[in-house]
Amino acid sequence: MNAANRSALVLALSRQAVAAPSPGPPAGVALEGPPGVIGAEWGRVNAASIKDDMRRNFIEPAAAKGLSEPDLLERGRRFVEICAEVAPHWLEEADAIAAAAGVDAEIYRAYIGCVYRSLWAGDECTSYAVSPEYTDGALFFHKNRDNVARPQAACVVASSLPGVNRFITVSDASVLACMMMVNDKGLAGSGDTGGLAPPAPRYRGIMNTFILRHIAERAATCAEAEAIVRDFVGKGYYAGGATTGTHWLFTDRHGAILEISNNASEVVARRHTDKTYFSLRGDSAAAHTLRDAPPPIDFHTYHNVSRDPSMCFDSTISGMTVEIHPAHPEHLSCAWLTFPGKGLAFPLLMGCRTTPLPLMSGEVYALLSPIDGAAPTWEAVERNSHANKELLAWRAAALLEDGAADRAHALLDDWVLSTTQAQTAMLRAMQPAGVPAGPPTFKL
Repeated sequence: MNAANRSALVLALSRQAVAAPSPGPPAGVALEGPPGVIGAEWGRVNAASIKDDMRRNFIEPAAAKGLSEPDLLERGRRFVEICAEVAPHWLEEADAIAAAAGVDAEIYRAYIGCVYRSLWAGDECTSYAVSPEYTDGALFFHKNRDNVARPQAACVVASSLPGVNRFITVSDASVLACMMMVNDKGLAGSGDTGGLAPPAPRYRGIMNTFILRHIAERAATCAEAEAIVRDFVGKGYYAGGATTGTHWLFTDRHGAILEISNNASEVVARRHTDKTYFSLRGDSAAAHTLRDAPPPIDFHTYHNVSRDPSMCFDSTISGMTVEIHPAHPEHLSCAWLTFPGKGLAFPLLMGCRTTPLPLMSGEVYALLSPIDGAAPTWEAVERNSHANKELLAWRAAALLEDGAADRAHALLDDWVLSTTQAQTAMLRAMQPAGVPAGPPTFKL
């Protein structure tokens, strides 16, 4: 796409994104309320992905190894026991997901507790942060996730249970966990492979995907995140298998940057104050670009390095750049979601009461996966979207200061839905010949 066409596209998207949303799709899905309601919505939206992923990545591999249904339940038993102690609402939610998706509830519990222990392929994930003194105080966080190719989902989760934080998460469409997250207290984080080497294997327990969700739900700062990791390891809850521990990165609204490495028996934490920190690939071209960038580093400089070939691969199935809002993190923190990592970023704000269906259902992942070589177009669109988001945040902040929170939330929902509608329409028009321009479908 040449520069003139790109400019015309950005102008058209700008007009769509600031217009009133149309009554048609994409619909917004509310993951809000008690665990059963949240689970039923997730299971309804992602039933096809749940069935397909369970079959391909859990049931069939288990059968090939001669494992029976009782074997699978036994392997998931410790995960279920820990959930019953620390987060029983996850079990109620999982049962509602299973019922809505039409799968066995006990097998689904075992699946979400065990599947990630053996499912990993491609390059290792990369998370990075930059000290706020080099950004004029802006608070950024990013993760590129590398794993098996399958539909990716993002959503705002707002439990009605007391003491459970609101959060935005990126996960597989089949599991409501956290591969990376930001919560309403202004804490962003990720859990990657590459932590401390395990001195001895531990297969039974809870993995980083749900430990990170627990942190999203309960922690407000890097220090509180560290305390949770230490608590889980100390109590013997953490289990990462035989080959690797977990490498965590957290950033909070106070500007702290925290790296944690652990295995099933040891935790090592380190605070970072250098200009940039990369959990992996610190000598990559992407890292050098960010490290050498003159301050103040803006959002686009920070975000755009995530697509650099030195850290974005065929296995990079998702990415998330977070802007933590220092004054109103519970409303105006924004996650910019790329499904897969090479793709166009879609904004989702913490104060949204709904998540656009294409972000939760895997449709954005399906639309962007076959499109290559479009980074200049994505950057142009994102520059326009980000400018609109800044104006939106200014207006929403004024409404919040005036006590008009409902109007502010409606404004956020309208903008995110209309922006998603404009961007998905563009992606459908850009589909290569022979690729269906619609939601993903699966043959079971």
